[in-house]
Amino acid sequence: MFETSNPKQPFFIINRVTVFPQDLQVLIKLYQPLIGASGVALYLTLMADYDAAAILSDSKGIYHLQEQLDCSLKELFQALHKLEAVGLVKTRIIKNEIMGQVLLFSLNRVPDSSEFFATALLASLLKEKVGVTTFQRLSHLFAQENKRSENQVNGVQTAKDVSASFMDVFRLPDEEAISPSSDVQRAAQENQVKQAATASVNEQDQIDWQFMKEQFEIYQIAASEIDKNRPAIRGIMRTYGLSEQEFVDETLPCLHDSYQLDMPLIKRTIAENIHAEGTRKNLQQTQDPQATIQDNSSLSLRDQRILQLAQTKSPAQFLYRLKTDKHDYVDASEYKVLDNLFNQKDIPAELLNILTYACLNSGPSVSYRLANTILHDWLQHGVKTGSQALEYMEKRQQKKSYYPRYSTKPKRVEKGTDWSKKTATQSTNVSSADLKKFFKDLEDKNGMK
Repeated sequence: MFETSNPKQPFFIINRVTVFPQDLQVLIKLYQPLIGASGVALYLTLMADYDAAAILSDSKGIYHLQEQLDCSLKELFQALHKLEAVGLVKTRIIKNEIMGQVLLFSLNRVPDSSEFFATALLASLLKEKVGVTTFQRLSHLFAQENKRSENQVNGVQTAKDVSASFMDVFRLPDEEAISPSSDVQRAAQENQVKQAATASVNEQDQIDWQFMKEQFEIYQIAASEIDKNRPAIRGIMRTYGLSEQEFVDETLPCLHDSYQLDMPLIKRTIAENIHAEGTRKNLQQTQDPQATIQDNSSLSLRDQRILQLAQTKSPAQFLYRLKTDKHDYVDASEYKVLDNLFNQKDIPAELLNILTYACLNSGPSVSYRLANTILHDWLQHGVKTGSQALEYMEKRQQKKSYYPRYSTKPKRVEKGTDWSKKTATQSTNVSSADLKKFFKDLEDKNGMK
């Protein structure tokens, strides 16, 4: 993945694709929820900017695309990375003696709807983006459209083919039919055109899948099981910071001679046993000790250290480190919360780590309800990175100290009567006339006459 802050970075478009009306429908209805309107606009802009007569020295600066899309450099690269991820664009870097470093953009053809829905990663992401109801409606819509392109006739598969062959209709000299002349061969070479590849999901990652397949093969787990569960395996390894061998070792208690990977059981088992002695050593290690962080001089020294820790550790490692510093242990339910937020909600690891830090500042453990409440508050206030989250937390803390919870006005305290110090007074000087008057007044008042 490439990104630069230089708007003069030259780029060159190396091929052209043709987009038909049905391709536009797939691009807008199926791909746009994934790559956004900026991604669609960038794809169409690159397609329109292709110049067949251009050479490398005609490369333009990336600001040319910014002007056309009316967006910032950061937004441009975000759109480009989404196009690369779904396979619509492939980016290469070439070093030229005159031009220096040049970005080469090659465009891939928009696949048809059947190819899109057959790609599990794309279909699953679309369902997450638009919801189950809209996803099912889109699936039915494109399925019906595809069926309209061909009339369904019973028995067509077994029907006899009686079409005329080429040799039945046309005649060629014997030597030309056996071996085409040099003119024909030259024309064939001259008109060979490399067809644009169809877009496919870019699944490049750092996981050695072949090694994992070989390790699981020892326990009679088929390679197809690894391929089928790649997204779930990748998510677990990212959350807990596990290597290929460590994932295999943690999975072994879940096999039970079934020859299949029970992913829900594996997730539950790893969440419960991740703080065992063997894995604890891994949790105490840093993923990338040489990782460099951006300048956050506006943060306090304590927050800078927290941010550096958040940028260099996986969510499980970060949680374990904070809990260890508090002389506490990690509950399995807390790891499940991290797994849900990281892999299903697609929250960046850095932001999730600071969210964990915020939860532990508010309570003894990380709960889904508390994490969700804090996250919604952050998103409503434009918090998208770890440094922004720490700055926002500091501002909230300052507001709390500026506006105290309790009033500074003196309270008025009501004094009650201490009846233990009072003695009852009894009057015995009551005449019979007073008693008659008392009862008469009582009867008049209550209508007892």
